[in-house]
Amino acid sequence: MGETQEKNYTISIPDYKTAIQENKDFFVQFSLFTPDVEAIIIKIFHHYLEKFDIIYVRDTVITMMKELINNSIKANLKRLFFKTKGYDINKTDDYRLGMEVFKSEIYSNESEDYFSKAAESNLIVRVNFKNTPSVLHISVINNTPILDGELKKVQSRISKAYKYANITDVFDDVLDDSEGAGLGLIMGLMLFKNSGFPAEAFKIYRKENLTIATISIPRTMTRSGSPREIADEIIKEINELPVLPESITEIRTLCNDPDVSVKTVAVAISRDPGLAASLLKMANSAGYMGNKKVTSIEEAVVKIGFKELNVMLMASGVDQIVSKKYKRFEPIWHESYKRSSYARSIAIKFKKQGSSDIAYLSSLLVDIGKIILLSLDNKTMDRLRQIAGFKGIESADLLEEMSLGISHAALGSMVCQKWHFNETLTTIIEFHHRPYMAPDSLKELTYVVYLADVFVEIESRKMRFEFVNEDVLNFFNLSNKDAFEKMHEDLKSDYLALSGDKEH
Repeated sequence: MGETQEKNYTISIPDYKTAIQENKDFFVQFSLFTPDVEAIIIKIFHHYLEKFDIIYVRDTVITMMKELINNSIKANLKRLFFKTKGYDINKTDDYRLGMEVFKSEIYSNESEDYFSKAAESNLIVRVNFKNTPSVLHISVINNTPILDGELKKVQSRISKAYKYANITDVFDDVLDDSEGAGLGLIMGLMLFKNSGFPAEAFKIYRKENLTIATISIPRTMTRSGSPREIADEIIKEINELPVLPESITEIRTLCNDPDVSVKTVAVAISRDPGLAASLLKMANSAGYMGNKKVTSIEEAVVKIGFKELNVMLMASGVDQIVSKKYKRFEPIWHESYKRSSYARSIAIKFKKQGSSDIAYLSSLLVDIGKIILLSLDNKTMDRLRQIAGFKGIESADLLEEMSLGISHAALGSMVCQKWHFNETLTTIIEFHHRPYMAPDSLKELTYVVYLADVFVEIESRKMRFEFVNEDVLNFFNLSNKDAFEKMHEDLKSDYLALSGDKEH
């Protein structure tokens, strides 16, 4: 197999993105878990999750992968340490003596550099990605065989992990983590359980001279019931959504009439005091600043134009619905305005000004599905838990879309269809978490919305540069982290200047 050495790791297929699209197996191999290694593994894994539209399991699986990788490297270092010290790892007395000083000495500044020696000793870890039609298998493999006693302890802990009710039970039962089979692994498995993974989704075993730990991720996380049944429950909520206010619908219809006069539109707007005030504020904002202040509705319509006015109307209509029906989720909606401002600025910066309006509106609405999911009443959510096969899940982030058979992106697209928004808008929203899968005609615009969303997610500590889709970074020439962060700072400064908002 042809391999290309890159930085601190070896990857069997350098073009892993094509390999993922073509369902080819490949691996990343290394001796130490350096930042470069962590970054490439996270990028690969994130690409799979985008493809399957199950981003919400990201943190759970990454936590587990890192635990397994660190345990594998520690196991390799342990073998090297025992060999260097002349201990026989297979003898009980030598094993006990070695483990008494292993952890303290291996990390001591005065000890031998076992980490450097690991690569020289051909002690490696391989993360293997195998994609089947229904499951993604991620295997962490190290080339030192786990001992019988170690394997027995690990498997015992695994069997108990799904029975623990809470972390207190774990502390009562797990007294040490010296074998790499302790608290970290148990906590990872409890995350697995709470994220909806069945017990069989994780296994660890020995095969000849290898130790293999495998995580199996179903493309759909639903364990019982059908996605359609779950989706039907959510659609009931969508069907009960208010339609856009009648005044908004009327003015939008007028704006789409090629023969309508500015005066007619202005008269219709003046009947809605709140809308009229918003229009005047927008016309006099920094983005539309002219030589004189706009004081009439008619002047504001002329200055903004029918196209931009239509965007404002749609945003205003959704804003009214959110304010009335989903008021407690206004912080999410507030983030949406920041995201939409970023998207408009990105579109203009990259000479896509003609699409800046749709970028703005798409970014404003990408989380409307999240608001719908989080707002489901307890009775409905209990019903969804029952269908999906989960109990005792209280985390809002996990409940957002866990095993419901539909992501908040897909749900947002459904909501926009309910409001009769155009196909361009609904498609961008549907693919905003997996932009490379968007139709070619909308890919670049979806990249804009995705990047704006990434910046907002980074601000809320839900995203990192290492997770960002490489195709998007390359498109905007932001593969360099400094350039990426510089653009983010510029967008934040522009938003604060325009909105008068304060960072919190």
